[in-house]
Amino acid sequence: MSKQDNDSKHTTKMKTINIKLTDEQHCMIKRIAKGDKRKVSDLIYLALSRGFEYMYDETSLHIDKVESDYTDEEKKQIAKNKKLEATKGWNDLNFKEQKERGYDYVCKVMSNYPSQNDFMPGFAESLERNVTEGL
Repeated sequence: MSKQDNDSKHTTKMKTINIKLTDEQHCMIKRIAKGDKRKVSDLIYLALSRGFEYMYDETSLHIDKVESDYTDEEKKQIAKNKKLEATKGWNDLNFKEQKERGYDYVCKVMSNYPSQNDFMPGFAESLERNVTEGL
């Protein structure tokens, strides 16, 4: 899938997160941004990006998948699994017999650690792209 295809797949209305800060905290963030020659909003995106990466670097996290998290291949397998599960006598088959008929489990959660499909780096990079490539 090309980057353009991927971007158009995930095009969505931007949301806003508001957090409360003391005057001193706000002042410090502005000073840090100025010292780093960044806009405050860019600094926050980068801090979130790195923060998520480091916060969950060694902490296991599992989140439920939403429709857009499934690959086309996974969606096809889910449909195939549903058809197989609806066949007469399906529940009487053992796992090996189900697998031989084409059943393949599709995980309903994403995890970050330890996982070959760690979602956190991609999420962190997407936050960083808000700064480096614009919204």
